[in-house]
Amino acid sequence: MKRRDVLALGTMAALLPFGIRASHGQAMAKEIRMMTWGGSWLDIFRPVAQAFEKDTGTRVEFVVQSGSGDGLNKIKAQRANPQIDVWTSIASTVEAATKDDLLARLDPAKIPQIARMPREFVKPTGVSIWLSPRGIFYRKDLVPFEPKTWEDLWDPRLKDKVGVTLALDRGSFLIVAALLNGGNEHKIDAGFEKVKSLKPNIHAVYTTDPESIKLLETGEVGVVAWGALPNVYRHLGPDSKYAFVMPKPRFLADIPVSIVKGRGAAEQAAAEKFVDYMLRPEYQTIMASIAGTVPANPAAQIPDKLKSIVPSLPITDVYSVDWPYVNSQFSTWEDRWAREVQMRQ
Repeated sequence: MKRRDVLALGTMAALLPFGIRASHGQAMAKEIRMMTWGGSWLDIFRPVAQAFEKDTGTRVEFVVQSGSGDGLNKIKAQRANPQIDVWTSIASTVEAATKDDLLARLDPAKIPQIARMPREFVKPTGVSIWLSPRGIFYRKDLVPFEPKTWEDLWDPRLKDKVGVTLALDRGSFLIVAALLNGGNEHKIDAGFEKVKSLKPNIHAVYTTDPESIKLLETGEVGVVAWGALPNVYRHLGPDSKYAFVMPKPRFLADIPVSIVKGRGAAEQAAAEKFVDYMLRPEYQTIMASIAGTVPANPAAQIPDKLKSIVPSLPITDVYSVDWPYVNSQFSTWEDRWAREVQMRQ
């Protein structure tokens, strides 16, 4: 046996009891758990997870959440014994989880790619992995015209054809309705008035991304009033029956990745290394190409297909939601929505 082979075996033997070491010297766990959305969302993260395992020896196991609110509830329930290492969610749930002291602070010294990120995409407990266009989905074969504006949802030709939501993105569609009616998240009465006037067109209320797509695929609704582009991106194209439009006021959701607080040092070291992988330009481009999202790292390439679907990049006229305020009011909105919107009269 050659000397270099003996040395290599000795090095591997030294690593086996403790796991691979991260660049900052901490031993890395052999497996970490990442909680994210299910279905096609898992296809977005698999290439990064596979490359990470090949390079480091650490496996990424996926845990599915039905939505960011569901993920937040799971992390809360596991507070005494955390089971998740890495979590993808939305800005509002990261803000809520941070307030509840559930997330670890991100250390740029251990996640070097953070230095490449625009400052607005880096928060103490979350860093953006992409920006996700929000808008209207519809079926061309079920809708008698091409919706182009939010106001088109109120068109009488869409009677009993529209699906709406309060749950997704924590009331964002209600905020859109308020903006159309002279209000905003701080003046939400205008939103409830506007949504109530939509009732003749509302056929269903959905609470998760998969539910919204199922309603559209089965033809139970012709229009999904609020949704994330990644949910239908793979179905879009010149010959597709599906379409997406991103009307003004535009919403571009900041999708952060966080590290859950309270896991072991080896798990945290592996989680930090994996987050750094997710921020690398090459993996940002891969994820964006699969998902239909705008990479958060400016060094990453933007997919050509995306350029043909959303407004010209960069998208500057994006509405900024006051998420701390929304979080403080959301349970009240839920109760009112149940009474005034979902209850049939």
